[in-house]
Amino acid sequence: MKNSSALKLLTMAFLLLSCTAISAGASMFELEIVPLSKLVEEPSVYDSTMAYRKISVVGNMSEVDKRYATITEGEHFLKIDMTKKELFEGFDLNDQLMVTGEFTYDPIGDDTLHPNYVLHYPIEDAGIVNISTINNDIAAYNGKYVTVIGNISSMQMTMGRQTIVIEELDTEKQMKVYYYGATDLEAENEVKVVGLYNGKILHSETMGKNRPPISISTIIPGFSSFMGVSIIGLLAILLRQIQRND
Repeated sequence: MKNSSALKLLTMAFLLLSCTAISAGASMFELEIVPLSKLVEEPSVYDSTMAYRKISVVGNMSEVDKRYATITEGEHFLKIDMTKKELFEGFDLNDQLMVTGEFTYDPIGDDTLHPNYVLHYPIEDAGIVNISTINNDIAAYNGKYVTVIGNISSMQMTMGRQTIVIEELDTEKQMKVYYYGATDLEAENEVKVVGLYNGKILHSETMGKNRPPISISTIIPGFSSFMGVSIIGLLAILLRQIQRND
């Protein structure tokens, strides 16, 4: 019985160690996706003027003019307010995109979505990118998730968020960051910021001091990959012995 319990504990430990993947979704940039057909059927349910809320919609960009873009999904379409044109930089006709914002229902005119964020869809993550690289090709990274590293040049609390300027270490190129969360970081701290780059601003819910990855050999001097394989082998033998005893 004791051996059986030990086996269960070991199995649970392996499962916990293997569960390292973190979901990239479930953020303020990607909310409940409402099909355009649903907006046509029940527009008042999603009307932000009646009950303030934000939603996400997905569709293909079919038309663009000075004031509006139009996205389509099957036979349904929706107008998108283009007042913030910088949100759409790098997006072309027929591109599939996700727009997160406030929907307004107009019973005698056209319904409109006022965007806060515009993302490429399916969602794209460009990984770690230099600030200078992004600044030199804004259209290539707009609407994508990126990770940047730099020093905090300035930070200020405005409108319930931290407005931060980070500076690339080697080039002194800068990027504005909107950070939505509490932090004890200070100017001159070197940070790693993960977020959505949209409208020449990095919108982030994840920011912390940039620390080099800690290898197990740092914690246990002399530990090597060969030793790790050996330990896994010994654990496998131990598990077999426990199973036999059961």
